[in-house]
This record gives sequence, structure tokens and C-alpha cells, in this order.
Amino acid sequence: MLDQREGGGMKGYRETEMCARCAGECCRRQPGHCLPSEFGSAKATRAAVESGRYTIVLLLDSHIMARVVRPHYKEPVRMADCIFHQAAGCELKWPARPYGCRMLRPRERDGEHCEARGISIEEAGRMWEQSGYLPPISACRYPPYR
Repeated sequence: MLDQREGGGMKGYRETEMCARCAGECCRRQPGHCLPSEFGSAKATRAAVESGRYTIVLLLDSHIMARVVRPHYKEPVRMADCIFHQAAGCELKWPARPYGCRMLRPRERDGEHCEARGISIEEAGRMWEQSGYLPPISACRYPPYR
């Protein structure tokens, strides 16, 4: 169910019974993306990445070369399982979840897939590149900010 706050505030999709049944399949596959507005500054973005709970991911294909911030993986080598996903669901309260997580519309029936809505990860990557919150690509090393 879409949760739209009055006054243009936070919106998104809350968990449903289907989320509990699938045990966070989407969350285990790939964490949702964040928007620059969720951090508000280069300093806050850097602190989040340095905490180890968020990471900078490079989007690179024939249509885009940009970076996006999203929760880190529990298994970085396999690039699997969102760091915030636990057996009982997401450890973050709904308002603290990344935009891409809040805007994932849960499937309604078995056999369907959840559907990403709102600002795509590609659009978010462009927003991050324009935000000035990330270091230049040439300055990025693994792990970032070290």
C-alpha cells in the first residue's frame, strides 16, 4: 500500500504480509539506492560511507557512468544481502530506510516480482554526480575515503 504523507512529505510502500512470506528476497539480492537529499552534505555522506554501513557503487554501462550511495552488502565479495536486512526484516525504521527501499512496491501475489517505483537508480546516480557530495571518480579507491 502506498503511504503518501500530507504536505509532500515522505512517501513509499510499507511492508505487507507478502514481504514476510518471501523473507526479503529483494533485500538479499540488492540494497535499495539512496538520494543525496537523504544525507544533505558531503560531510554526512562521507561519515555514512566511513561507518561501513553504506557504500558507493559505480553504475557503468552503455547508458550511464555515475555513482550512487546505498547500504553496504553483508557479503561484499558476492555483492549480496543488504547490511540492514535481518531475519525479522529491515533493522531500520521505515522513515530511515533508503529511498529505493521505501519505493519498492511489494508484489501482491506469489509468482510476481516486486516493482521499483519513483526515481530510478540511474536517475539517482545522475543526482549524486551533480550533488557535489562525492569525491571525484579519480580520487576513489577501495575502500572509499581511505
